[in-house]
Amino acid sequence: MQRRGWIGIRLDDLGLPAALERCAADCRRRYALEIDVATHGLDAERLPPAVETAVYRIVQEALTNVARHAQAGTASVMIERRDGAVRAIVEDDGRGFDPEAAGKAEQRLGLYGIRERAELLGGRLTIESEPGRGASLFVEIPISDTLDPGAKASPAYA
Repeated sequence: MQRRGWIGIRLDDLGLPAALERCAADCRRRYALEIDVATHGLDAERLPPAVETAVYRIVQEALTNVARHAQAGTASVMIERRDGAVRAIVEDDGRGFDPEAAGKAEQRLGLYGIRERAELLGGRLTIESEPGRGASLFVEIPISDTLDPGAKASPAYA
């Protein structure tokens, strides 16, 4: 299955770590937000395409939410592949919110979309926040369950 569009070209050509760096650079320029990106365990082999796309879109939406709603000065993104799963953590030093009210489609479309993307791949979203204390989003997506039987991950990043 061929991915289309600008995002697909970025991921296909650059790989997830470089595409995330570009996404962070775009957000830095557009919103004057300090963003750190760290990736671990992604050098040996690529993630399945559906997982790469979901992680990229999740981080993109999370950073957009931080820029538009959090009134944050800094954000950090950490992506880690370990123990048959990929974990994405996006944290900010913004104004925070009540996680109990977050993620409902009618109230917070961005968080709802992040949760839905993760769950479609058998993953989950956990939100830690409280007013005045920033926010942390934790997404975990299993890798082995998302690969077709007999399919191999793409070769390592060039």
